[in-house]
Amino acid sequence: MSIFEYLATMVAIVLGLAAANLLKAFSKTMITINWRDMGWFLSLWCAILLLVLLGFFWAFWRLYSDSTEISIWEFICVPFFLVTCFFLSTEFLPVPEKAEDKIDPYKYFIEARKPFFITLLLFWAHITIMPSFIGYEQPMLEIYFGLLMVILSFSGILLTTIRAHKILVLLWSAGFLSQEALQIAIGL
Repeated sequence: MSIFEYLATMVAIVLGLAAANLLKAFSKTMITINWRDMGWFLSLWCAILLLVLLGFFWAFWRLYSDSTEISIWEFICVPFFLVTCFFLSTEFLPVPEKAEDKIDPYKYFIEARKPFFITLLLFWAHITIMPSFIGYEQPMLEIYFGLLMVILSFSGILLTTIRAHKILVLLWSAGFLSQEALQIAIGL
């Protein structure tokens, strides 16, 4: 077993749990929340975060598949910290549990948003600065998109209206998808 296969097992387990959280939250948005009113907003968060998860797993493969040696500290500080932040953000995604609770989904999201956006902010801040620590060169445009994701994630902590958060999820999704499109273009 190579070091990459050994590390990928731990990363895949945590990301698998995060994917399960997102799929469960997505199903709750379909069942418990009026989709036209608030459900699309929470469903979009689930879908875009699932794409982020897949993108991170792909990036992990690209960065570490050729590794023959990695220290425990590099593993803890780089991929494991990132998957932990991502898993926590999926745990903290503010989706009401049951329709029977008669919780106002708008109020619930605004009151429960901070842990979600803090862990998302930590994830993007770390993923933006991490490549320089492991000697991976990023194009400047990719760095700018990373900083944009940090700013958008931080703004989620500060915004207090659902209208602003609906705009934020659209901007956040456009920013992430643009970054991924850029990476595909660079790879060609």
